[in-house]
Order: sequence, then structure tokens, then C-alpha cells
Amino acid sequence: MKVIKLSAALALASAGVVACGSSSAGDQGAGGASSSAAGASPSGGAGGTVVGTSGTSAGIGTSGSAAGGSAGGVAASGASAVGGVNSGGTAGASSGGTGGTTEGGVTSVGGSTAGATSGGAGGGSNGGTRVLIYCVTTGFRHGSIPDGANALAAAVQKLALTADLVGCGNDTNQPDPTKLTTAALAQDAAVVMLANSGEPFGYPATTEIQNLVDYVQHGGALVAIEDADHCYDGGFNGHPASDAYVNLIGNDFVGHPGGVAPATCTTMGNNPSVTMLAPTFTTTDEIYQTTKFNPLNQVVLSCKSSGDTAVRPVSYVRQEGAGRVFFTALGHNNESWTAPMDAALANTRLVEDHVLAGMLWAMGR
Repeated sequence: MKVIKLSAALALASAGVVACGSSSAGDQGAGGASSSAAGASPSGGAGGTVVGTSGTSAGIGTSGSAAGGSAGGVAASGASAVGGVNSGGTAGASSGGTGGTTEGGVTSVGGSTAGATSGGAGGGSNGGTRVLIYCVTTGFRHGSIPDGANALAAAVQKLALTADLVGCGNDTNQPDPTKLTTAALAQDAAVVMLANSGEPFGYPATTEIQNLVDYVQHGGALVAIEDADHCYDGGFNGHPASDAYVNLIGNDFVGHPGGVAPATCTTMGNNPSVTMLAPTFTTTDEIYQTTKFNPLNQVVLSCKSSGDTAVRPVSYVRQEGAGRVFFTALGHNNESWTAPMDAALANTRLVEDHVLAGMLWAMGR
């Protein structure tokens, strides 16, 4: 996939953008402590960086060498390439594959090698013309949600797509399962789950969650931000967890050791979601501790909070059937969405240089 400089002006959409309400006051920590310590030994090759995931016994090692796939001829468009343990639907993971380039490094999870790619014909939009930005929370609600939603909506508008904002104003924070019907999702070029918590589609939402899974696996793009990984995980109202939701997002939030603090972040590989970021930068945010980490997630950004002892995975990408998932845990503070990510790097922006780039990758654009 060609890396697109998102700061360049794109065609303006004719459709309007619904503005969110004002930010809520106050922010507080959420989530309990993990029962397992982070920082297991790396499974990756020489030069790997340990990224501990709490709640599991496996570490995540990222090798600085070796492409994610063996030589295996030409992969057909939309087909699974041979080489490594490759998620389905990605073309170009084997050397000589069509339409994609391999990541600059092999992510090893529990001893298995995932050969995800930064391009290729395997992922892509389902042809919809709007982006659903779904912000509903029934648990903790981040005060940055309105700012984040409005920043994303403005960026989406420049892509000649319509932004459909749901629950992004504090006065509109109500579940809307009508947005998760098969017919409604068919209109979406991407679905953005922004800082959700609790049971954002209502309960039990079995049909709505399965519709979202089907949407992605049939070619849709899912972008999950912040604690969208803290929903339907058995921590709300005494209801059992939805494995389908947790597995789709790719991890489950359990805490943020160190709270909101300066963190040093390092990019991994050459996925478009991180190629416009500095290889190493400092930002102030919550760095999440997680469990139930999907072994097919390819970590593209890891961070170490100054208030924590472990380097943790913060952003990852994954092929999911014919579709793609992009996750980032950054964006806790209001200013994350309106100011440079790193005060020393004035041109580094969370939306243009990370989130929107990840969305475009997920859409196959």
C-alpha cells in the first residue's frame, strides 16, 4: 500500500458533520489490577524487544529482521499467502506476492510467527460511503470523547466520506443498535469504536456484535480506540463476557499502571499507521495493561509509561477474514486530539499521522 501523507488537503465531502457536545468534567482511572505480571521473555528473534502482556504467560517479541513470510510464489488477490502463520485474506505476505510489502520485522507471539503485511489486496472497504463513529459508553466515560470524535469527523470529511456520529456528545450518549444492523453496516466504509466502555450496543447485543464481526470478516474496516477494549468483558452489570466482541477487538483492558504520565513510545515495522510517526517519541497518556491478546495481532507501537516498569503493546493491526482491524490505546487527554502528540515534535498529530492512517490501511486505501 502506498503511504499517503494525510496532512495534504483531500477532496472535501459535500455531506456535513454532526458536532459533538462539550467535554465532560473530570477523568478518573478505571479497571482492576492484573493477576499476572507483565514482561515475559521474548519469543522473537535476535534483536527483539520484549513487550509484556499481562494476564498471559507469553511475551511479544519483535525481531528487527526477517520478512514475515517465506518465498512461495505469487499470492492471488484476496487470497491467503503461504509463509509464516498468516491471517487469512492477506495477499503479498510471501516474497514475490502481489500487491503488498511485508512488514519490516516479524512479530512473534507465544512462539508463533505472524506474517502480516502493510499492504496487499486482502483487506479493503466494503464500498460504503460513510464512517460510523460510535462513542456510546455505559461505564466510565472519557472527557476527551467529544474532541476526539470531532477531530476524526473533520478528517473523514476530507476523504469525501460522511461521518455518522453516535453518542459522541454527552447529551446523546445512548446505545443505538440500529447502527449495527446488517443493512446499516453495509453503508459504512469503516466503523470507529471510540473510547467505549460497558455495553455500548445495549444488552445482550448478541445479534449486533455478530453483525459487526460479520461486517469485518466480509471485508469491512474496524478502528478501535482507547478503551473500546473494555466492553462486554464480564465486568459490567454482572453479565457474562462476549468472547465474540473481545476476540474481534483483539484484547481486554485490565488497567493502566502509572495512570496518566509521560511515556516513551517506539514504532515497529512499516505499517502505514506508524510510518509518519517518529521512530521514538514521548507522549502523555495512559498505557494500558491488557489480557486476552489475540495472537494474530501485529504490534506496531509499544510504549513504556514513566509510572510503570513494563513496555506494553499500545497499537496493533490484524487481518480478520477479508477485513482488517486497527487498534490504538492512545487519546486519553483532550489535548491528544488537538495538539502535537510530542511537544518536541510540532508536526506529530494523533489523528492525521496515526489514527486516520490506520483507518485508511484498514479500508485498503
